[in-house]
Formats: sequence, C-alpha cells, structure tokens
Amino acid sequence: MDDSVQMAIATLLSQKAGFDAGSISASRLTRAISSRLAAYGFTNAQAYLSRVQSSLPEWEALIEALVVPETWFFRDRKPFDYLKQYIIAEGAATRRLRLLSVPCSTGEEPYSLAIALLQAGLSPDQFVIDAIDISHHAIAKAKCGVYTKNSFRGEAWNDRDRYFQQTSEGFQLDSSILKLVNFQQGNVLTLLPSLTQQYDVIFCRNLLIYLHQDACMQVLQAIDRRLSPQGLLFMGSAETGRIDMTQYTSVRQPFTFAFRKLAAPPPPPKSPPKTPPQRPPSAVPQPYVISHNAIPPIAPPSPVPDLQTVNQLVEAGQVTEAIALCQTYLSHNRTSSEAHLLLGQLYQTTQQDLQAEQYFQRTLYLQPDSQAALLSLVALKERQGDRASADRLQQRLERLQHHLKSQSSQITKVVGRTPDV
Repeated sequence: MDDSVQMAIATLLSQKAGFDAGSISASRLTRAISSRLAAYGFTNAQAYLSRVQSSLPEWEALIEALVVPETWFFRDRKPFDYLKQYIIAEGAATRRLRLLSVPCSTGEEPYSLAIALLQAGLSPDQFVIDAIDISHHAIAKAKCGVYTKNSFRGEAWNDRDRYFQQTSEGFQLDSSILKLVNFQQGNVLTLLPSLTQQYDVIFCRNLLIYLHQDACMQVLQAIDRRLSPQGLLFMGSAETGRIDMTQYTSVRQPFTFAFRKLAAPPPPPKSPPKTPPQRPPSAVPQPYVISHNAIPPIAPPSPVPDLQTVNQLVEAGQVTEAIALCQTYLSHNRTSSEAHLLLGQLYQTTQQDLQAEQYFQRTLYLQPDSQAALLSLVALKERQGDRASADRLQQRLERLQHHLKSQSSQITKVVGRTPDV
C-alpha cells in the first residue's frame, strides 16, 4: 500500500467524517482499502484514491468497510434503569417525549430505549424515538430487526421472549417495537446541525472517542442546540470529560454517565427599576416551590472506586463491571498510567482492540517506559496481523530494556564503589 495514498485517505476521513487519526489503526485502514481495491479490481492505489474522492457510493463503501458495529441490547443497563426512573418520577406525560440515539449502529440501543419507556408505563403514542448512523448497512439491519445471540450479551435479559420470536435467521423483534423508532442514515457532522426537532433525551455514547477535537466540538454544539433545557444527555464513560459543566450537571448515578442540561438564565432587565419594591419588616420570605414533575432526586456522589476493587471484579469474572468502574476511577484520576494500562488490558481481554490500543498509547504517553504497555501492544498488533507495527514496537521494547539494564549496571557500579579515604 502506497503510504501517501493511505495518508490522503486518512485525511479525507478526518475532514469529511471527523475521524481521529489515532482511532483507526494503520492495519485496519489498509485492510479496508485493500478490500475496496479488490472489489473494483484496481491494482493502482492512486487510481482508487481518485475514485474515493469523486464517487459518493465508493466513499460510503469505504466507510462500511471501516465501521465495525459494537453494541447489544441494554448495553451497560444502568443508563436504561435511570431513564425508567426518570419517566416514572415525571408521571404521566403532558406532551410527547422525544428521544435521539446517535450513533444507533444496528438498532439495539434505540429499541432498548423503546422497551424501557414501555416498561416505565408510557404508551407508544407518548414518545418518539429518532436514530441516526453513518452506515447504510447498519441502518438496513436495524430496520429489519433480526438479531443473533451476540446482541444479547451482558446481564441476562429475562424479557427477551416477550419482545422477540426465534426464527431460522435469528431473533425477530416484534413489529410493535419496530415501528417505534425512526431510522435515518447520515454523517453526524452534517446531519445533526440540520435537525430542527428539540429532544428531551439524547443518547450519544461512544461516538466522540472516534472523533478529533474539532469534530467533537461540532457534535457537542449541535447536540446542545437540539437538547431541550432540563433535558438528559447520556454519554460514554470515556467521554464525560468533554462536557461543559457550566452548562450541564451530572445526575450522579453510578455507571450512568448522564448529564442534565441547565435551564438558560433569564435575560437581565434593560434598566433597573427606579424604586425597588420594599418588603414589610414582618414579611417572611417564602420558599421556592420545586415541581415534583421532574427528574428523580439527585443521589449523593458515590465514593470514588479504587483499582483494588476493579481487580476484585476482574477476579470474579465481572469484566464489564470492571471496565465501567475503571472508567469511573479514571474520570477522577486522569493521569493514572496504572489505570489506563488496566483498562487497556480489560478491553484487550474482551477483544475490543481499538479501545485497548487507545489506552495502551495513553499509558505510554504518561509513562514512556511502561514495558507492560509495550508488550500488550506487540501482542495486539500480532493478533491483528500487523507484523510491521509489531516489529517496530518490539524494537522499541528491546531498546527500553537495554537502556534500563544499562542504568541498573551503572547504579550497581556506583553503589559498590569503595569510597576514597
């Protein structure tokens, strides 16, 4: 693969879709380009570059080759539990509740939202769910509503038989649930700003980790414009640091990573009144009346977990819970190389290579001499078949080991030297 072509395509992905260069490994991009070259029978990479620059269908085909759906029903569960609490606390809706799921992947998240709302007591005519994803293939699968066992990972879901019928092709979602979600294919950088609806709840989980800083700002600004005052925004655990806490407040629920948008303050008066009203001395100030038709009471902040608890969860086989707890720990200890390394190893265990690689790289940024991070990256690249990257990392590891060994020898010589009398 011509490096200049690969770099040009990576730049195109950054400009048009907002992808961060570090979120797509070189081997993954190479495989995607190679598959498209084979599909067209191209032998000249430069000719393919011209094709992808000028052809919308080919651009979308390249996106399909790069996007790897990673979702399941009621993923992480806690956000959906909190959403049900919110609905129950609010009581009977006086207007239709509108929700947005972006990116929606193959539909498991927006359908989980629909089921959660029904379980909370809403009728289908009391809410609307919109869902957006960049992948045509993912949207087509979502509309079809047929899923395999892989879509029911995590905690056991006892209600599956209530909403799905097993067929020869997989688990078919009931048509009454299928019609509750409106799917739309589109690039979030262009589609989100064009939306005109206001949403009460937005799920935007694990999108920003793939985008560069400018694209993240664009997405967050578009979401902020579309989210109603007092609306709820659900993020991925690794994305909470990007929220402007002057505009939002955390709901402070364990493993939920949700924020409530603050109401806009009233505009200041054009001119102060000439004679402000005087309160009689005997008047007693009345307390503010807080509406009970609101979100559930904010729980007190939960204690910050420690890495020992994370390791105990790992030993008990609760890897998903360990990942969530480690993310919480990192939200309070962003410069902990130990936590970044542990989280990378947890993602590597669950074969989420992209996330694992990101956390190993962050470990090396914080601790350049981390042999464990380098060893993990070598194993990761070998499993991906990226022999060149694995060799470069192995050479870096050997240089580091040689350097540390030399330092150790020098220290031994100095310590063992007989002092002059």
